[in-house]
Amino acid sequence: MKKILITFLLTIFYISFTDAQVVVQADSNIHNIMEQHIALNDKMDGKMIGFCVQICFESGNNSREKAEKTRMMFLSKYPQVSAYVTFKEPNFRVRVGDFRTRTEARGFREKIMFDFPSSFVIKDEIHYPKHETKE
Repeated sequence: MKKILITFLLTIFYISFTDAQVVVQADSNIHNIMEQHIALNDKMDGKMIGFCVQICFESGNNSREKAEKTRMMFLSKYPQVSAYVTFKEPNFRVRVGDFRTRTEARGFREKIMFDFPSSFVIKDEIHYPKHETKE
């Protein structure tokens, strides 16, 4: 055991005092795939496919005002969760949350069921979740 430890320490000592270079040899297609991936991410413009909870679906007279009112009521109760009003003719929809998984969205739906009993989970384009950092 001592021999292995001494060999290991000598190797670390030797490597730390030499000018070692690492050369990565890769298939030329890897660069092309990386470029395609970067272009796809740029095209998504800070969005990804995920899940949200739809809490309102309105059409007809005053549907925009009803949707905005529902959004504001939601934000007053859950200010930390994003809420969006979208229009797809002829309906206004209010969707909340930016969840990466269906499980997260279902859990949140259970939390808001009392206030929004007709809500349901839907697959949608979401904004990248914000990561909290400690400064």
